Amino acid sequence: MQKLAIMLVVVAGCATVGKKFDTTHVNDIQKGTQTKTEILAWFGPAQSTTQLAKSELGCTERWTYMYAHSAVAGSTVSEALVVDFDAAGKVCDNAYSKK
Repeated sequence: MQKLAIMLVVVAGCATVGKKFDTTHVNDIQKGTQTKTEILAWFGPAQSTTQLAKSELGCTERWTYMYAHSAVAGSTVSEALVVDFDAAGKVCDNAYSKK
């Protein structure tokens, strides 16, 4: 019974948001080179897609990948990848952050 109580406290103290994504190709993303098909193959389906008002870079669609995990001890890991595409379906901007 004591082990069960400890496990419940540990599980209750952790929180995860989003889905972990493979970051192997983050530094390989090049504006004007990769297509939606390549980004999908590298990172999987985006957690959210948004239609953009045409930006100064010509971006019209944004794919967002996010993952965050907070542990009982207070340590938090978070990653976010944003990839914007132009009307032709090629990368026109991107940003990645990890904390």
